[in-house]
Amino acid sequence: MSNTNELTVDVRGSLCPKPVIETKKVSDANPSAVITTIVDNEVSRDNVEKFGKSRGYGVAIRQDGKDFYLTMTPNANPVTEASCEPMNYGNRVILMTKDYLGEGSEELGRNLMKTFWVCMVEADVKPSKIYFINSSVKMVTKDSVHLENIKKLADAGVEIAACGICLDFYGEKENVGVGSITNMYAITDAILSDNIVKL
Repeated sequence: MSNTNELTVDVRGSLCPKPVIETKKVSDANPSAVITTIVDNEVSRDNVEKFGKSRGYGVAIRQDGKDFYLTMTPNANPVTEASCEPMNYGNRVILMTKDYLGEGSEELGRNLMKTFWVCMVEADVKPSKIYFINSSVKMVTKDSVHLENIKKLADAGVEIAACGICLDFYGEKENVGVGSITNMYAITDAILSDNIVKL
């Protein structure tokens, strides 16, 4: 009935965060398009729905067997002007303290860490600095599975800095692949003066 552009994002077989990331990419490139994202699990369905609503889309969900079709119509659920503006985090700093995320299973934590860096790269708002201490310094080394995503953050203007004492402890000082080497004085100063998140 209209000439509205309609696009399909077929991410069946993919687990989060990929369905949300792929939907976001299409949304960013085509803000006036009606987007239908196809997923095949309930977690992805719920996360894509939340993403759509957070962007002001009207979201209609249809199920066909195992597949869920989420049709997102722009401007059908407008958000306030304040919500449309990028959040201002000020001088937000992230302090990474280990090479896995959360407590409990380290194997699960390392998988979560991979997802964390993917999401950080795709996030609209990024921290100003990320400091790495203790075992987290392994993530900035040349053989790190996280190196590519952390480099992307550095290229986007995020300051990346690893603790020199920690790098020495793990024998990695000559193997740093991104960012700079810093000291505990600078890290302590950031902890005391900046808006910091510890992970």
